[in-house]
Amino acid sequence: MRLVVVGGDSPGVIAVGPQAIGILAAGQFATGIFAFGQLATGVVAIGQLSRGVFTLGQVSFGIVAAGQVAVGVLLVYGIGLGGFAGFGLTYGFFGRFGPQRLKAWLGLTKHDRIRFQAWRLALGFSGATALGLAWWFVVARSL
Repeated sequence: MRLVVVGGDSPGVIAVGPQAIGILAAGQFATGIFAFGQLATGVVAIGQLSRGVFTLGQVSFGIVAAGQVAVGVLLVYGIGLGGFAGFGLTYGFFGRFGPQRLKAWLGLTKHDRIRFQAWRLALGFSGATALGLAWWFVVARSL
């Protein structure tokens, strides 16, 4: 692995090019820990179509996702679907994310301010599990 790769297909610490592969990758099909590009795949991915763990882009799919069209397994911001909803036009299987909800889920308070019925909780877990499996087959196998 070289330190800097420009325009090549070999991996590098810093890679720039159409199919950049590196720890810090920038290019059209960037893959790396930090990936920036049109189709960015990485732990932190920023691009038009981004996929990874923490994603930001027009269309993003990740554990925590933000974008115009976003799907986040745990948390989503922008317009999208996820386990918890952030700000924007989002739907969260377990409702909106906030400090009170976090304290309730960690067991620091006696109850959540919104009590879930059993069917809604089962539906939420089913939806979050489906998103997690989809993320695994679409994103995690390519990391």
